[in-house]
Amino acid sequence: CNSAPTLHHPFPIDNMVQPFKKYKPCQGGFLALRPDLKVYNEFVDIVREGHFTKGGGWGGKVGPFYGSMTFQGIIPYYYDYLHPNQAVELNRCIYNQMADNPRVGKTINDIVSGKCRTNQDECEDCRSRPLEEVVSAHFTLCQKPWTCTPQDGNIIQQRLCRKLHHQWFRIRSDLEQTWGRSGVGDGKFDSDHFYGHCKGRGKRGYASIQEPFGESL
Repeated sequence: CNSAPTLHHPFPIDNMVQPFKKYKPCQGGFLALRPDLKVYNEFVDIVREGHFTKGGGWGGKVGPFYGSMTFQGIIPYYYDYLHPNQAVELNRCIYNQMADNPRVGKTINDIVSGKCRTNQDECEDCRSRPLEEVVSAHFTLCQKPWTCTPQDGNIIQQRLCRKLHHQWFRIRSDLEQTWGRSGVGDGKFDSDHFYGHCKGRGKRGYASIQEPFGESL
C-alpha cells in the first residue's frame, strides 16, 4: 500500500460464503492495512449507528451472509460500497489460500463444473496453484494441521492440503531447531509427513510443543 496513498486495505474476498452477490464478504482470515485515524473513527460511527438490516445487511446493501455482522461484512461495506477504489482485492490463491472449489458444481477427476462463484466466465482453481507461489494459507477446508489428518486422498483438494500441512509442520520443526532442539518428534503416524509430531489421527494424536518454550530440552 505504500506506493498508493489512497489504498488502506488489501484483502481477499470469500466466494464460498456468498457467490454471485455484487458485494462479497471479505475473507476474515487475512487482514493487511495502513492505520488511519479518520478511517477508524468512521468505522466506529458505522458500528454505533448500527444500520444493519435482516434482509440487506450493512446499510441495507452488504449482506446478510456468514460473518456479515462483523468483520466479513463491515469491511466490504466500507471499502466496496461507501469508499470504492480505496482498497485492492488480493489474489486469494496466493494470500489466504483455502484450497476451495471456485465453482458451484462438483469437482470430478480434478475437473471443475458449474458457474464461477465470482460471476466471471473464467476463474482460477486455487487448488492447482503451485505451493511455491502460496504466501499464506487459511486452514479451514483443509482442517487444522494439529488434527493430524493425513489428507492423502488422490483428489485435487487433498493433494494441496497435504502439502500445506507438511509446510506447517516444517515451520514448527524449524522453530524448535532454533531453540536447540531436534525439531523431530517420536510419533510414528505418517512420521515423515508430520515430522514425528503425530502419534495418531485426530487432536489427541498431536504432540504439542513442550515447555519451556524457546529453550533446549
